[in-house]
Amino acid sequence: MPVVTIFYRNRPFALLILSFLVVVYVTMNFFIEHHLSEGVGNFGFWGSWLEQSSWLSRVLAPLLAFGNAILLNALFNRNDFMERSNFLPSMLYVTFLSFFHSFYFLDGFAIAQSLIIIALHQMFKLNQNEDARKLVFNLAFIFGVASTFYPLLLLAIPFLFWMIWVIRPFVLRESILAIIGFIIPLVYAGIYSSVFDLQIDNDHFSSSSLEMGRYELLILAGLIFILILLSLRALLLKVQQCSIRLKKLFRILLILMNFALILALVEYFFFDKKEPLSLVFITLMFILPYGFGYKIQRSITTFVFYLVLFFSVGKFLYPIAF
Repeated sequence: MPVVTIFYRNRPFALLILSFLVVVYVTMNFFIEHHLSEGVGNFGFWGSWLEQSSWLSRVLAPLLAFGNAILLNALFNRNDFMERSNFLPSMLYVTFLSFFHSFYFLDGFAIAQSLIIIALHQMFKLNQNEDARKLVFNLAFIFGVASTFYPLLLLAIPFLFWMIWVIRPFVLRESILAIIGFIIPLVYAGIYSSVFDLQIDNDHFSSSSLEMGRYELLILAGLIFILILLSLRALLLKVQQCSIRLKKLFRILLILMNFALILALVEYFFFDKKEPLSLVFITLMFILPYGFGYKIQRSITTFVFYLVLFFSVGKFLYPIAF
């Protein structure tokens, strides 16, 4: 049975294949060293610590990526983005993220990515007519913690309120709680920096990696663009027919995608980094599965994905060609 077919349906066995895929990527990089460690990991306002070449860094980073894939998949199925549950988001996320440094080595950006996905879980629990003070506080608090590990997320404050107000009406108490929740982790990180006399410079505001080959990025972007085009028709049809709540969730994802693209531009022009483009994958996991079809698996989308999959492995075997 083809690999994609297993993920296309609701088969828990797919998670075993997913874990095997993660092990394959990590093992190949360990022996071939296509993605290289960058000395001591940068963890934003928490300073620089933990050698990226250490076993702890090499184990925790792929475990976080695997956990992110499962969380995104659960969010996709739980909110009925498609009528039939499947494991496509997890497969796509692991394959795409394998092109980036944070998949193989732990840093602040990798932790922040996981926290953003956890915050998205809180976001999707919001309801218009229910008391949301606890959820809004938790959501903002988690996003605040993420900002301590990847300080450029401080730019997300207006986008965070925008996403909340897509589902919730403006409530002063909730807005105050959101501000408090967001600030508390920053205060603790500031105290930590003062107590341990950490020197936080401009480089700590961007805890992402400098690594990412231009040609790899261009080829990957081209293949993903084709997958987006193959998904658009089914996605637009879904948006037209879905419930009001699901329409709002799509609006939240659109806002998050715009923020991720803005952040990627900021990183590129001010820090000469491309790693934050991987944040766009969080939202794409709710879009690209539509390209594979509903009842019948589309062969053309499957073929394009296999190109991405082969490319993700081929970059280890033939690095010069890419």
